[in-house]
Amino acid sequence: MFLRAKVYAVIMRFDAEGWYLEEPCPRCGSTKTVTYEYEEGFAELECESCGFISDAEELSDLNRYTGDIKEKSPKPKIPMKKLEA
Repeated sequence: MFLRAKVYAVIMRFDAEGWYLEEPCPRCGSTKTVTYEYEEGFAELECESCGFISDAEELSDLNRYTGDIKEKSPKPKIPMKKLEA
């Protein structure tokens, strides 16, 4: 008896189109900005003058957490009884 498993890969692609809409940068006020609009309904703004990226805070939140365990707690003792047959 053989078991066969089918593995399906789900690839999520976010393709954006960049537009020079001359929206002012919130940091420096320059209009040399690129607006990326995604089909999923959100947009990002990047400034070519000062390097501002509208999603920089969200990206830094993702990079900040490394998943390291800061403290190790002692393992709890599991009470065990001998089994008699």
